Amino acid sequence: MRVNCLLVVVVALLAGCSSSSPSSFTPDFPKPPSYEQLVAKAALDPCPASTATHPHKSLPDLTLPCLGHGPAVHLSGLAGTPTVVNIWGSWCGPCQAETRYLASVYAAAKGKVRFLGVDTEDDPKSALDFAPHVSPPMRYPQVVDKDKKLLIGLNLPSAVPTTVFVDASGRVVHITHAPYRNSTSLRADIHRYLGVTV
Repeated sequence: MRVNCLLVVVVALLAGCSSSSPSSFTPDFPKPPSYEQLVAKAALDPCPASTATHPHKSLPDLTLPCLGHGPAVHLSGLAGTPTVVNIWGSWCGPCQAETRYLASVYAAAKGKVRFLGVDTEDDPKSALDFAPHVSPPMRYPQVVDKDKKLLIGLNLPSAVPTTVFVDASGRVVHITHAPYRNSTSLRADIHRYLGVTV
């Protein structure tokens, strides 16, 4: 008799947990933000307009999609304004650390020097999610280079960050293979290689 009662209780408990029983509880997991929401939150400045290949081009003849708003950027068509091209990835610790210095100098250099980030071998959503959490926030335009075509085109090692200085004529005048550790050294290199004081 006692065994029969125990069996009835066990069966009743198992029936209550079976997959066939309907449940009124639905977990409320937050939805991940959409790409458009991440673009809006990152608030990157629009990608610059670029022309056809410049006759004195030094950057590879590549067109890379804009990470935020704006047109795809034809790298060899970036001329007319001295440019700092920073090749980075949100997965890279040293890249994350130097971003604050790039963001700070970019804010001071607007109108004098163009900045362009090249998000490399990365998930664009990760880069967009990272941008607003820097202090000051990363606002300079960004393009996406999932296959590290720019590094390959410049015959550079695959290590990032790498910063490329391009003069107003479109020539690559210097490449830095190490992260910047303060704003002062970045400003000094902009003055040294691009002739601009920021």
